[in-house]
Amino acid sequence: MVLRGAAVFVSLVLFGAQAQAAYEKELGPLANTVSTQLLKGWNVKQQDGWVLLQNFTASESEQSLSVHAGQPPETGRIISAALGVYSEKPNASVGITLGNRAQKSICLLEISANKTVNLFCTEGEKRHNIASVPNLAKLDGSDIVKIIEVPGAARFLLNDQKIGEISDIPALGAEVGIMAYDIGTFAITGFNIDSNLNTQLPPRSETGGTAPASGSGSGSGIDASTSGEGPLPEFGNDTVRLISVYMGLVQSILMHEFGHALIGELQLPSTGPEEDAVDVYAALQVVQPTMYPDPNKEVNEIANGAATYAALQWYYSGKLSEMKGADTSPWQDEHTADLKRFRNMFCIMYGGNPSVFEPVAQSVGLEERTKARCGDEFNKQNRAWRRILAPHTRVGAWHPDGEVPVNTPGAPITAIFEPSQRRVGNLLANHLSGGLKGYIQRLGETYVMPRPVQITFKDCGQLNAWYSPREGTVTMCYDLIEHLAVMISDIEMKTVGGHDSAPEGGAIPVSTSSGGSTGGDTTSAPASAPVAKRFDELEDLGVPQTVMLFPAPYKGATPNYIKKAKIIKTVDLVDMLKTEKNILLIDTGGLRETLPEAYSLVDAGTDGSTTDRFQSALNEWLMDKTKGQRDVKLVFFGQSMQERTSFNAALRAGTLGWPTYWYRGGLEAWLANGLPTVTLK
Repeated sequence: MVLRGAAVFVSLVLFGAQAQAAYEKELGPLANTVSTQLLKGWNVKQQDGWVLLQNFTASESEQSLSVHAGQPPETGRIISAALGVYSEKPNASVGITLGNRAQKSICLLEISANKTVNLFCTEGEKRHNIASVPNLAKLDGSDIVKIIEVPGAARFLLNDQKIGEISDIPALGAEVGIMAYDIGTFAITGFNIDSNLNTQLPPRSETGGTAPASGSGSGSGIDASTSGEGPLPEFGNDTVRLISVYMGLVQSILMHEFGHALIGELQLPSTGPEEDAVDVYAALQVVQPTMYPDPNKEVNEIANGAATYAALQWYYSGKLSEMKGADTSPWQDEHTADLKRFRNMFCIMYGGNPSVFEPVAQSVGLEERTKARCGDEFNKQNRAWRRILAPHTRVGAWHPDGEVPVNTPGAPITAIFEPSQRRVGNLLANHLSGGLKGYIQRLGETYVMPRPVQITFKDCGQLNAWYSPREGTVTMCYDLIEHLAVMISDIEMKTVGGHDSAPEGGAIPVSTSSGGSTGGDTTSAPASAPVAKRFDELEDLGVPQTVMLFPAPYKGATPNYIKKAKIIKTVDLVDMLKTEKNILLIDTGGLRETLPEAYSLVDAGTDGSTTDRFQSALNEWLMDKTKGQRDVKLVFFGQSMQERTSFNAALRAGTLGWPTYWYRGGLEAWLANGLPTVTLK
């Protein structure tokens, strides 16, 4: 069995958000790091297919963005990116890195503003200069920096010309990323980690130089052969389905136990049964990737399939118990009965993205009256968990309501995958652990933990998983994941104990709909000075860029960027009102005073998700008010830059594909410019 690109799929789909970060097209696997690793004094924006890191004040500051990639496969991997640097300081630079923070070791290949290319490594306070080649960088947007890495060695190239090689140093086989240095604007695009190849490196050497690099051949991809005892359900050798099943099971179990860890480590309040509360947390984490679809259809199939199987395990388990004549759960068991757990978990998922989960809802016979309540259940639980976790969450693109600065220190969350005696265990440990380790590390970058939390995947000799409050650990048993995978295989593939798989599909469909729709390209706000002198309508209030809807009560600072819409200032709105015939003003602020000709629609800014049922209702309202003319320009505004309903509404409309404008300053900016208002009747 060969899992084609399995590690890449896992890192993209696992628990979702990482694949959908605002800079995914330009930064690839680094996209989600912007929200958690951007330093004070540095800004980021997208322009003409590039991500621009900008530093105008912090002299000699180093900005790094990195992800844990682990050891490269025996066939090797290539890390590459197109880079540019624009600075009056000749030594300002940008490059790609190999690093190991635990060992305080890093290797950097950089291009400087004076066109010099440098390659060096550091270990602690020691620096080893490998190569420095003047006037080699072009600085015209065509410079491609590349690292070819195999276990224990790496070659560094610029525009396919070898700069130098390293071997057997701590920086290898850990983190990869980019680093920008000093004052200037640093451009990055096309950052990629490609492990699906066969690199050909020469004998390992630490000497630098500029000799041409040898060519690289092509390989066969990731070899996922496994050894050990027991069955290994392969689900008809359908790679997408196989990854969906195993990652869905891991998602559901891991997020349930991590929910326990959050409650225990952070001393969070729990007003109901803790088991039910962490089921809710798991459901919210599982559904999130389906709500922010990726342009890649196969990635969406895996995300949707994993979420589906995360819930279906409880449905299948409950139905099997019914068939065997089992009673409901013992009355003193802290866990809710399996079918009830499925209903509770799936209802939240359905409420967050009805279009994706409607086929499953129909297959299991979810009643209409239940489905009608699921949107409210999702909204209430999503608000509750986000509000409870906000004091412990670093602010970022995926956590705009976090209340902790991004650079706040905290203890790490790490993962260990022990070797297994079972085939399923080795599949997870050897071939699906890369994305899991990266995601678990990012949990530690999201939440400020008071002490380290270690998550261990291992053979347990029992069907279980648990959080240990005394040790601050989570144990994930390969045994339980194997048991559930076999159960699903026997039901859907008609296998017996996970053996003798047949190619036929099963009774419960897995939706592959990506859900939602995409809008137009985001454009930046005009650069002219604001009319109002009291405040800057584009002021950076310290809220990161985000594609998430802000939860109720909607009070607080807003970002100065919005995806799928255009921010406008008062001067721009006044000009639009003079020149545009097809324009619709929508007030989400809920005050009696509003702009002339504006419609009041407070609900337009409600929280939830851009794939929930309200999204369809909003679209119907817009179609009615515009008489079906999809080219009408929509302008959303609220009370001020400290009120978030207009952001939510603009994000919703932009996601629906309407030409959308966000008047961020709202009524406050309008009045500050001495412009007239009317009173709503």
